Amino acid sequence: MAGLMQLSEAASLALHGMGLLAASRRRMSVKELASATGASEAHLAKVFQRLGKEGYVFSTRGPRGGFVLAKPPEEISLFDIYRAIEGEPSKEYCLLRRESCPFKRCIFGSIVRRLSEDFLSYLTSKTLADLVEPQLEKAQVTAFEGGLQFNKST
Repeated sequence: MAGLMQLSEAASLALHGMGLLAASRRRMSVKELASATGASEAHLAKVFQRLGKEGYVFSTRGPRGGFVLAKPPEEISLFDIYRAIEGEPSKEYCLLRRESCPFKRCIFGSIVRRLSEDFLSYLTSKTLADLVEPQLEKAQVTAFEGGLQFNKST
């Protein structure tokens, strides 16, 4: 069953993968990122190639290759990441994607518009640093073969 709030898989991988890079503070291979996010390496590589073209990550090939943030976490908003993958968000709020509604007024009222605006406001107001710093305070991030492990601090 689909959730109410939907993001493309590519956008979700980009947001989570970038969060992992910010938390690890080191270069991570496609294999590590794919393992940590549960994604295929091929799909994750395509997503991160796009982020590289947009200037958010640097990539290195080879056995010690992988991705690293191209900017400090506080300079990358979640909206930057979202827009790099999805493009500019639409101002269209009709779920049927029609110019005219078959009803006199939208059956959802203004809730779709409000949720969309709140979501975009959240993405715009949060940086990778905002998300990572609270996690680092509560957990110690350790690398292991195949991904990252978050251990609760004592």
